[in-house]
Amino acid sequence: MIRAALALMFTVGVAHAGDEPDQVADDESKEANLESNAPRSGFTISGALGVGIQIGGDIGVGRGGAASFRVGEVATRRTVITLEFSGTGALHKAALMGETLTDTSVGLMAGAQRYTGKSIWGRVAAGPNLLTLNSKSDGTGGENHLGLGVLLGGGFDIIRWGYLVLGVEIFALNGITSDGYKLSVGFATGLSYY
Repeated sequence: MIRAALALMFTVGVAHAGDEPDQVADDESKEANLESNAPRSGFTISGALGVGIQIGGDIGVGRGGAASFRVGEVATRRTVITLEFSGTGALHKAALMGETLTDTSVGLMAGAQRYTGKSIWGRVAAGPNLLTLNSKSDGTGGENHLGLGVLLGGGFDIIRWGYLVLGVEIFALNGITSDGYKLSVGFATGLSYY
């Protein structure tokens, strides 16, 4: 009888000690069978085209096109880890009546895009930067300079249709190569899927 009473008291005591579940485990178990309504999830892909300005070197300031292509994975509700290819081109002439030449600055970079609000975001990335100077219209004559690039950017989403988002962005590609420092700025309109 004493053994039965001790066993009953021990069982009741153990049951009360474990009544409070771990808060994180409790929250996760409540949402286990729910479908996410987060605005971003899984794999992402983005592309943007626009105009660019390149500052530095022999051309001073040149204008041309700008492009950005990103793939990524949503890490948190607000952060996307990205791998991107971004760059600008700058048209210029060596002489007033000379042939139009192109300087391009492109980077293949890894980084992160962080949403500061529902549709406003900023991004940072770093990686190798390739500067090609004085390419002719047939693609020949360019001087290649490899270096390090750091990209800072921002933008906002304008319209969302399901998984597709139309937005605008600006980015600044800061490149340091054997030809020195170049700043390339792009203003673009883009389409994203996430």
